[in-house]
Amino acid sequence: MVKFLHTADWHLGIKYKQLGDNAQKARNIRLKTVEFLIHKAQEENVDFILISGDLFDSNQVDHSILNAVSRIFSKTAPTPIYLLPGNHDPLGKDSLFNDPVWEKLDNLTIFTQPEPYNHGNVTIYPCPLSQKNSQDDPTEWINAKDNPNISIGLAHGNLQVGFIDETNFPIDPERTTLSGLDYLALGEWHSFSPQPDTDGIIRTVYPGTPETTKFGEDNSGQAVIVEIETANLPPQITPITVGTLSWRKQEKEINTLSDAQYLVSELNDIPEPENNVILLKVKGVTDQETMNYVSQLADDYRNKFAHLRVVMDELYLKPNLLELKALIPEGAVVNQTFEALMALMKTQPEIQDYSDITPERTREIFAQLPDKDVLEGLSPEILNRAFLLMYQMIKEAS
Repeated sequence: MVKFLHTADWHLGIKYKQLGDNAQKARNIRLKTVEFLIHKAQEENVDFILISGDLFDSNQVDHSILNAVSRIFSKTAPTPIYLLPGNHDPLGKDSLFNDPVWEKLDNLTIFTQPEPYNHGNVTIYPCPLSQKNSQDDPTEWINAKDNPNISIGLAHGNLQVGFIDETNFPIDPERTTLSGLDYLALGEWHSFSPQPDTDGIIRTVYPGTPETTKFGEDNSGQAVIVEIETANLPPQITPITVGTLSWRKQEKEINTLSDAQYLVSELNDIPEPENNVILLKVKGVTDQETMNYVSQLADDYRNKFAHLRVVMDELYLKPNLLELKALIPEGAVVNQTFEALMALMKTQPEIQDYSDITPERTREIFAQLPDKDVLEGLSPEILNRAFLLMYQMIKEAS
């Protein structure tokens, strides 16, 4: 019987460029998360801890992070930690794993060679990386079929399943069967991803990153506890949630000041705001007062959230029709296009108030259209968008 923690992709020292001034805050949270993860492993009374690559985001992180990790690892003694260099922190002349800070840790083993390593009734088959890119399968050398021990592969790369086009460090999806492994502990994918073999048994697992690194990493912020009774028996896999930061994408329609004020009330109701990274996309057509109100949100909440980014690319000022008409030269093609657009807007009850063209002139314009089917498929959204684009172009040209 063996029980161990499997984790990967800590990416300590990550730059978090998208978080701007709040990047350091997120890096500090990430370090606390892995410290909590190690504490959970001790609570679970595991036999050892496996880290499947990318402990660091690169080999150029600040040395203070190495010292912090060393202190965290020392607290786990005597529980062994088995560490695999990944493609972000590969072995080489500049490898962080050459630093003497690790030498004082009796419970830490950094794998530098692809060769079997025995831990009691368990044999670990580590596949350390010495470069950032390769099209070779790092697990191809493993052969555990004649080994009576519980056999665990430890690797970092991309399992070649249907939805993956990435060829960097490709790993055969049948590796556990081909090599006789009871479990394949992988790193690289940042979402928890258990992969069944041809018999439907899950022996291959990406635990995901313990702390989400960006938007779109669904099912991240986890690690797994793995229990294997004996060789050739299916492993029992238990995910544990440890992540702190929540990455939210929100989209809001803003047309009035009250819409913007309601949005603020929603932001104020978010629990644990200091642990939320929010990408807020606002769209609509509104007045200058509301535009100013929304544009101030990022500054107003700078210290409330881990990060708040407000995207206003599709939030437009309400057109000033009189001003726009005054900017259009008489007889110009733009003037004719503008008048045709006004006529089309008259066909849509939702936006016909934007148009001041007369019904008679509308009929004259429609009579000149060579293809009456042009009216089919037009919606208020399309016409309003066209009007706003014309408004913006004429304003910019003037």
